Amino acid sequence: MQKYSRKAGKEDTKVMWKKIMKPVISSLLIAVMAAGCGKTGEDAAGPPEEDEVILTWAVFETDNYTADVWQHIIDTYEADNLGVKIEKVVMTGDSRPQFLKNMLASGNMPDINIDPADLAKTDGVYAEVPEELLAGYEEDVIPTYNGKHTLIPAYRALRAQCYYHKDQFREAGITEEPETWEEFLEVCRKLKDAGKTPLMGAGSSDIWATGFGFWTGVANSEIMARYPDFNEQIRNGRLSWTDPVITDTLNEWKKLIDAGYYHKGSLSFSSTQAAGEFKSGAAAMYMDGAWSAISYDEEGITTEEIGVFVMPVPSGAKTYCTMPQYWAVSESCKNKEEAFRFCEYVLGGNKEIYQYYLKADGTYSVTKEPVTYEMGPIQTEFIKNYEGYELVPEIMKVAGDMAVPSGFEDFTLRSLQNIFAGADVKEELSTWDAEMERLKTAEEGGR
Repeated sequence: MQKYSRKAGKEDTKVMWKKIMKPVISSLLIAVMAAGCGKTGEDAAGPPEEDEVILTWAVFETDNYTADVWQHIIDTYEADNLGVKIEKVVMTGDSRPQFLKNMLASGNMPDINIDPADLAKTDGVYAEVPEELLAGYEEDVIPTYNGKHTLIPAYRALRAQCYYHKDQFREAGITEEPETWEEFLEVCRKLKDAGKTPLMGAGSSDIWATGFGFWTGVANSEIMARYPDFNEQIRNGRLSWTDPVITDTLNEWKKLIDAGYYHKGSLSFSSTQAAGEFKSGAAAMYMDGAWSAISYDEEGITTEEIGVFVMPVPSGAKTYCTMPQYWAVSESCKNKEEAFRFCEYVLGGNKEIYQYYLKADGTYSVTKEPVTYEMGPIQTEFIKNYEGYELVPEIMKVAGDMAVPSGFEDFTLRSLQNIFAGADVKEELSTWDAEMERLKTAEEGGR
C-alpha cells in the first residue's frame, strides 16, 4: 500500500481496506445475523490560512445523504489531518453528470468528485489512481477506460424492489406477495377495484426517478437474461434499442400507466415527495431502491406495516442488479496526493467513517475485506429477498470501456418520462439508436 508523505505535524493514514462480500447476498446475510451548509459551484472560498491545503469535494444531497452526513465526514478528516480543509460543493439540478460537465467547461472542476463515471469516459478529465490504492478493492469493481484506471470504487447499491402497505393489501383481499407477472397484474387490479391507487411514481425535476423502479427492477432483468453481453452488443451495433425484448417489456410498463395504476400526480412529485406520498398511504406500492429500506428502519416503521418484494418479470427471469458508485480526483487538482489521501481515508482507511458512509444510504462495501454494519428488519428483508437470484450488471451503470456513451443515460431518462406521459414506446426507442451513435462519435472524436 502506498505511503503518502506529509509535512511535519501531519500523520500518515493507515490503510484498512476491507474485503467485499462474495457472493453479495449470502455474505450480507452473515453480517445481518452477526449482528453545515455546502457551497454550490458559484460560491467562492474564503482566504486560506498560510500553508493550508484546500480541496473542493463535489457531493449530492438526499434524504439520506444530508448536509450533516457530509459535514461529519469532513470534520472527522480535518481533525485527523491538520492543515487540510475540505470544502463541499453541492451538485444541483436534475443531472449530476451535467453539473460536473458545466463545472468542467467553466474551469471550476471540483478536486474530488462523487458519481464521476459519465465524465470518466472522456480522456484527461480525471487523474490516474495509484495502483497501491486500488489494491484494496476487488478486481471486478475496478473499471478501465482506454487502458487507464481513473475511478476509485466507493460502494455497491442494490437497486429497486417493490415496497407495499400491508394494510392496503389486506383490505383489497390480497394475501400473498406476487411471484409472477400475472400475479402482479392481478394485485394491481384488485387494489384499483378496492378504490386504492396501486402504484406511486415520481418525476418533476428528478428525471432519473420516473423510470428507475421499472427499468432497474424489470427491464434490466429481461434484457440481461436474454443478452448477458448486452453492453458489448449494443455498443458494437449488433443489437438495437428497438429489440423486441426491450420494446415488449416497456410496453408492459405502458400498460400499467395506461390502466391508471399509477398515482395521477406522479410526474409532479420529486423523488422525496413521491416517497413521502407513498409513506402516507397515497398509493399501495412503490418501486424504489435499497436506500428506502434503511430510511424506513431509521423511522421505526416495522415489517408489520411495510413489506417489500422483488418485482416479478414477464419472462420469469430471476436476476437483480447493483449500481457501483465511484469517486475520482480531477486532473486539474493541484493537490492530487492529498486528494487521493482523502479518498483513501473515507473509503476504507478509517473503518468507522466508511461504515458511517455506507450505512447512511444502505449501501455495501467493495473492499477486499468486508466492512459491515447492523441492519434493521426492512433492510434485512430486502437482502433476503435476493436469495436464489443471479446478480447481473445494470446496463446504464456499467463502467469502463463497455459503458454507454457520456450523456446517453440522461437522454434515456427523459425519454422514459416521455413514455410515462403518453409517448409511443417504439417511437421513443427508435431515437435511442440515433442518439447513441451521435454520442459515440462525439466520444471517439474527443479521445
